[in-house]
Amino acid sequence: MRILTRYLLSLHAAPFLFAVTGVTLLLLLDQVSKRFAGLIGKDLHWTVIAEVFVYSVPFILAQTLPMAVLITVLYAFNRLEGDFEITAIRASGIPLARVMAPILLASVILAGGMTWFNNTILPESNHHLQVLLTGIGRKKPTFYLRERAINEVLPSRLYVQPGTVDRETSTLGDAVIYDERDGQQSRTIYSDAGLMAFDQEGEDLYLDLQDGILQERPNTRPEGFQRIEFGRMVMRVPDVANALERDTINAFRSDREMTIGQMTIEARKGEDQAARARIESRAYAVEITRVLTTFRQTLESEGAAAEGEEAAADANEGVPAQANEDAPLSANQDASPVASNVDAEAARPFYDPQEKGVAIPADSAARAGRDAAIRFHSSVDASNQFRAYREREDAGHRQINKFKIEIHKKGSIPAACIVFVLIGAPIAVRYPRAGVGLVVGVSLAFFTAYYIALVGGEKLADRRLISPVWAMWSPNVLFGVFGLAALWRATRVTR
Repeated sequence: MRILTRYLLSLHAAPFLFAVTGVTLLLLLDQVSKRFAGLIGKDLHWTVIAEVFVYSVPFILAQTLPMAVLITVLYAFNRLEGDFEITAIRASGIPLARVMAPILLASVILAGGMTWFNNTILPESNHHLQVLLTGIGRKKPTFYLRERAINEVLPSRLYVQPGTVDRETSTLGDAVIYDERDGQQSRTIYSDAGLMAFDQEGEDLYLDLQDGILQERPNTRPEGFQRIEFGRMVMRVPDVANALERDTINAFRSDREMTIGQMTIEARKGEDQAARARIESRAYAVEITRVLTTFRQTLESEGAAAEGEEAAADANEGVPAQANEDAPLSANQDASPVASNVDAEAARPFYDPQEKGVAIPADSAARAGRDAAIRFHSSVDASNQFRAYREREDAGHRQINKFKIEIHKKGSIPAACIVFVLIGAPIAVRYPRAGVGLVVGVSLAFFTAYYIALVGGEKLADRRLISPVWAMWSPNVLFGVFGLAALWRATRVTR
């Protein structure tokens, strides 16, 4: 059996290396075609351009290794069955599952190595690539801006936050510009659309903004705030940096630039945000209910007191005034227990027993909810406040799903190596005369179906329709069941 195991592994080694190299180069060429136009004309040294593509290789490898496994298994087992070697092995009493065992073990080891690679090497390479691209983008003649993020154009003086960025046409959508270049006043510009362009020297940046609002506030006279609506405004930003700068310390890290530990911390922050919003919302609801109840009790007590005073005045006509001196005292004594109960209820900390394990102090969150109730004046105030709590809770859940998806993705994509072995071997044995056409056709079909399922699950998880666990692992479960069924069928087919 050792000879057979070594033979099977050696038979898969060369095709696997060829598949990894070929598919990786193919996808790398695709990256070159997309990025090369944005790199030329920037006076970059060739080593910088090479560095961009070197940092792109780990991300490509994370996708191509499972592809290479399926291609290799299809090719190797199709060749074995085409040469009747599988038939000879079966005739000696060795089942197909035993023949697949060494390859499955190798795929398990490869999946474990890929998981480590995705958690250690890949985040750092993605981060260095993003830092390098940001530095290149800030050089010239184009300007690299992150969508939905505050981008520093001039250090501590000018910031741009675009909602959308079209890099081919250099246009911005839903942009917000924070201009602190004039030390005497602060300017905030909101624009629905804008166009970016550099001068001929590539040093001055021009922003052609359309349909927006300009807000100016003098630093020395806050009361001098003014708001101006404009149809078009051209903004010049002189002396934009033309040097290649890499800020690896203060650079922002996205979810794909973080390890599992870092993303777990961010997911917990989302849990804390959602839990705090729930606690504040409940405390706010309890407090405004108490305020309305107290107000109603006050109106009823005042109305009863007024009726009592009128009745007492009618009954005590002609009685000396000294006989009624204790009446106000008795009214106050009757009202004091109610007031004391209300004060005690307001002072009682609001804890939610369902929020166990939350990293935030429940009493501080409840206090914030009660403080918000002080600003309650109408149903509109309550509606806006509850809407704000709901938006904060939804934002927390979106952050949770965002990072948990990436956490599970680091293990689900490597696990596809095992699933593709289960799929590839039975299909290759089932159709031994198909040759290269089988390898290409089946590989493309399963690659497409797998990644569509993966992307679709990610979209559903982003909308909170399914959990991140099912979103990332359901493709492996579905394809794994298909592979086991194909293996069961292949072991019972006689030729």
